[in-house]
Amino acid sequence: MNSRKLAQWAGLAAGVAFVLYAVYSHLQYFRDVSFLGGILLIEIIIASLWKYDQRFFVLLMIAFVWAGMNVPFQGAWTGGRWVVLAAGAVTGYVVWMKVPRSHFKSIHLIAFFCVIAAFVSASVSTYVQMASLKALSLLLLFLYCCSGARVAVLGREERFFKGLLLACEIATVGTAVCYLGLGAGIWGNPNSLGAAMSIGIFPLLLWGWLTAEGPVLKTRRLAALLLCSYLIFFSMARAAMISLILVTLVFCVCLRQYKLLAKVVGFVVFLMAVSGMVAPASLNQRLSALEDEVLYKGHKDEGMLGSRKTPWEDSIASIKQHPLFGTGYGTSPTGEDPGLYFGRFASSAETVREHGSSYMTIAGWVGLLGVVPFPALLALTASNVWRVCVWMKRTTNFRHYSIPLAMVLLAGFVHAGFEDWLFAVGAYPSIFFWTFAFLLADLMPATLRAPASAIFVRPAHLPAHFGAVVSNR
Repeated sequence: MNSRKLAQWAGLAAGVAFVLYAVYSHLQYFRDVSFLGGILLIEIIIASLWKYDQRFFVLLMIAFVWAGMNVPFQGAWTGGRWVVLAAGAVTGYVVWMKVPRSHFKSIHLIAFFCVIAAFVSASVSTYVQMASLKALSLLLLFLYCCSGARVAVLGREERFFKGLLLACEIATVGTAVCYLGLGAGIWGNPNSLGAAMSIGIFPLLLWGWLTAEGPVLKTRRLAALLLCSYLIFFSMARAAMISLILVTLVFCVCLRQYKLLAKVVGFVVFLMAVSGMVAPASLNQRLSALEDEVLYKGHKDEGMLGSRKTPWEDSIASIKQHPLFGTGYGTSPTGEDPGLYFGRFASSAETVREHGSSYMTIAGWVGLLGVVPFPALLALTASNVWRVCVWMKRTTNFRHYSIPLAMVLLAGFVHAGFEDWLFAVGAYPSIFFWTFAFLLADLMPATLRAPASAIFVRPAHLPAHFGAVVSNR
């Protein structure tokens, strides 16, 4: 044995001895469940970093979705999700920059200005520490979207979307069992159920069903799609229903699937007709309840937007009080003392209130001067969605990977008009939306990319059995 190998074995032995001594001298900590949970989280993160491109996106989504659900160990992921996001952002950036890949684009530059605006607004906030931590979470999210998400998807699109569709099927069936079978509201309030189904699952299943090859897979995805649609109706979430209808209309019209659209409308009318013949009194009662619960949300005297009137008025008043840089990114003080919650990642009722719209929320957080880069980022993303829809209309090619991304973003844009999640990094729809927004900039059809931005070279031939891109015309 040469001296080099001897030194390696000696170093290994010394390291093992040090670890054993550290464990032995701190045995009391191993009785603490939180300490053991932290060790387990570190082990999970290390295992995911080992094959970053295949595993880390899954871990990230599990961490944020789990933290937002009413399930066991939810509290453990409330803090653990930030560790996962930080590890994914830093590691993803190192991996992305280590190998020459696609350059950064205009969407990444605008995102950088959004982060700067968030930190500036945090510096003038009443709760500087909390707002700064919220701005840091936005930085980590955009850093992951610029690098880690691209590592997970670009070059392995078929495998990524195949796994994503399978996850959507499992999530839909699991949700249906919990809500319809066990009566357990695992997603929390009905709006959260509607958001999860209408943004994260329905657009993907709609595209996955249309591109499915083989009767078994097509039938399975159709069953999941119908179940997902029913869960959205079951939630009675107005924003989710509008998102579902708009995505279906745009998808069918842009791809000239008029027969499919007619079948959907006919199926709904048929169900209503059958229900009316079997139990007309019950149908009238349900329609009346649906009108009050969906259209008016219990504010019939105030009109269709009565439930949003008070939050919008409060948001406008807040913008008038803090017109330049807002109340601080991620914070909307109610005037009450936050007490022990001051400075933590988790927001409290004293530092966050409902705005009734994500667009109102960001204007209130960063002010009219700080908000400038955020509409620019939204406009660029909306422009990409529009261009994909135009391309769909021109080519009627439904197999391109940009289509499910664009449909998810379309649903998110509509839903965010009624809920406050778009720039709240702790919300799982925000993680999902912005990851897809940045990916869409890379996966635009070839004829829609500027020559300078078409740097990433995708494989010339992708397997056709999954419904991969067959034409980039």
